[in-house]
This record gives sequence, structure tokens and C-alpha cells, in this order.
Amino acid sequence: MNISILSCRNQKEAQKLMRELGVDPTGIEIMAPKTVVHLVRIRKLPIFAAHILKQETLSLGADTAVSRNAMTGKIKHTDCIIIGTLLHFRKLCEKLKRQPYKLSQVSVELQRALAYYHYDGFILEAGSYRLNLSSRTHIMGIVNLTPDSFSGDGLFTSPRHHVTTSPDLNYITDYAQKLVDEGADILDVGAESSRPGAKPVSVKEELQRLIPVLKKIRKKVKIPLSIDTYKSEVASQALANGADIINDITALSADSLMAKVIKRHKAAVVLMHMKGKPRTMQVEPVYHNVMEEVTGYLRNAIMACLSAGIDFKKIVIDPGIGFGKTLDHTIAILKSLSQLKSLGRPIVIGTSRKSFIGKLTGDPVSERLAGTISSNCFAVTNGAHIVRVHDVKETKKAMAVLDTLLEC
Repeated sequence: MNISILSCRNQKEAQKLMRELGVDPTGIEIMAPKTVVHLVRIRKLPIFAAHILKQETLSLGADTAVSRNAMTGKIKHTDCIIIGTLLHFRKLCEKLKRQPYKLSQVSVELQRALAYYHYDGFILEAGSYRLNLSSRTHIMGIVNLTPDSFSGDGLFTSPRHHVTTSPDLNYITDYAQKLVDEGADILDVGAESSRPGAKPVSVKEELQRLIPVLKKIRKKVKIPLSIDTYKSEVASQALANGADIINDITALSADSLMAKVIKRHKAAVVLMHMKGKPRTMQVEPVYHNVMEEVTGYLRNAIMACLSAGIDFKKIVIDPGIGFGKTLDHTIAILKSLSQLKSLGRPIVIGTSRKSFIGKLTGDPVSERLAGTISSNCFAVTNGAHIVRVHDVKETKKAMAVLDTLLEC
């Protein structure tokens, strides 16, 4: 007799194990939803509803954790954590449809969150391009057109380069093509630094840095081009000159016209969480629960996009590593990144060369490749679809190995 305790991260892995065992396909279909346990938290449920929820879950062989004070009647609302398999949750949602105290609404939202969490068919339409984000990890290569990038890779290489100075367009275009040749699936072009402490630049200056370069790159590069900007005028001109995606660090909140521009051009958009503004965001940021706040912020940003007429399928989300987060906040986000899957949109992660790596390793910006790759690998195992990086070649190799391991 040989007993093995098997590791099973998701239903796909469970299905593979059962196929290897020779289980009947119908049996696999029936048993797969029983193989993975989920913990689902619901905030501030009325006590009466919490009692019903606990009884319903117990009747299914699942359970619900509630505050001790919920049992003594000392509080009127309690947070709940439901513990069960996907099969338990399917049955629970059916039961809750007939219950009072807004539990029918809990059923609807629970079904939606679980469906989003398990969705694995993301196709991102960006201009004339279609990216199958569920097929493998995609790489967003960074092209910085700034003199003050934190990473030291700005292609306007020093503050003496004023906007009236003509950059070497051929060099920049060749650099962009180099990233494509190394395996970039998207290029993210930015003409204003968003590093901690950075001062904003004018629309005029940003456009003067960006548009000549964008036109040149667009003629040569045959992959989607993303523009890192939060200004609607910059976005409008960029999209008119060949850009496909707008990557907005403010999740469209800084400029009331941005959503209209994106809708008009039918562009894809990256919505990022940032607490505060670049110049002050790293001055003692405070959260009650960082992942919950990030998730709520991005959920609201998605709803605002939908209200503005932006296609749900064109939205990507980013938790904003380093944008108003301490080291502890960053670690918490990376460890809990899978929570964002319940929003139903692809996730982009940007850890490349960032300060949290230096705090953990002691390495300067120029020596943070190992930390970048390891943090990106961890993020992908927790649900990230796109990694935004400076070092494309090395990341491409790492993702090739990781994607293979995740599919095995």
C-alpha cells in the first residue's frame, strides 16, 4: 500500500489526476467541484441573516465562521467567512435565493464573484490586436521617455534634456523593437514619471515627449502600444496616433474627460489603484485592510467605466504596487492577489525594480532583476495575467518555465 497526499491548487489539476486514474468523464464532472475549498468573506451581514447563512451552510456539510458576539446578541451585524467547496457554494446559492434579509442578493453576488474568480477565457481586444491572456503570461515592456525615471532607464537620459531637445528617435525606436524581439507582447510608453516624489508635467511637455516617438514606434512595431498617462488630451492624441491601450495610474479619476476619450476610441484601459498622488503617495500611507481597499477601489472604477459606456472586456486592473504602499502593504497585496480575480478582469502587476525589492534584498535599482522575476512569478501563480517589466528577455524565459509548470 502506497499512500500519497496530493497537492491540488484548482479543478484543472484535480480533473487531470482523476483522468490519470481512469475515472469516468461523467464522474470527473460530478466530483471536480468537490475538490477545492474556498473561503469567502461577506462584510457586515445582519445577525438574523448570518444565523440563517450558518444553518444553511451546515446543512450542506460546509460552514460559516461568524463573530463570537453574533451568537450572544451583543452586535447587530457581523462579518462572515463561508468555508466550502464549489459544489457547496452552488447549492448554497440556490438555497439563499428563497431567504429574506437580503440573502437573495447575497446569492446573486456570490454566484457572480465565483464565476469571475474561476473564469479562464480572457481575450483582450486592443486596437486591431487580440491577446489571449489565458493562454500564457503576457509581458508588457516598459519604454520610459522621462529624464527622472526611478529605474534609471529613461530614454530622455538626464534633466538637461528639455522638451525642445530632439531625442534620438531612431535609438528609441530600436530600443522598442529590441523589447519586442526579446518577447514583449505589449509596449507601455510613458512620458511623465510617476515615481514617488515626482512632480507633474504639463500636457504640452508630455505631448512633445510622446507623440514624435509614438508615431515612429507605431510604424515599426507590430504589437499593442499602451500609453501611461492620466490626461485626457494626451490620451486622445496618443490614440489618434496609433496607441491601443491607456494605462491610467488614477483609474480615470484624475480627468473627467478620460472615460469619454477611451469610449470614443474604443480603446482598452488599465485601471490602477493609487493612494494619493505621486509626489506624496509614499508619505505614511495607511489602510485598515489594504487588499480590501484596493479591491473595492478597483470595483468602483470598473463600475464607473461601465457607466461611461466602456466595454467590460476592454478593462484590465492593476493593484498599483509601490503607489501609496509600504513594504508590508506590498507583501499583503502579492500574497492576496487572487482576491482580485473576483472582479472578473485580467490583472496586470508591476513589481519591476521597485523599492520593496531593495528593502528586502538590499540591492540597488540596477541589481533588482532576481527580485523582480521572483515577485512576478509569485504574482502569476496568484492570478496575474500580464507582468510589466524593464527586463523583457529574462522575464520571458522565466515565464516560459513558470507557464509550463502551471499547466503540467
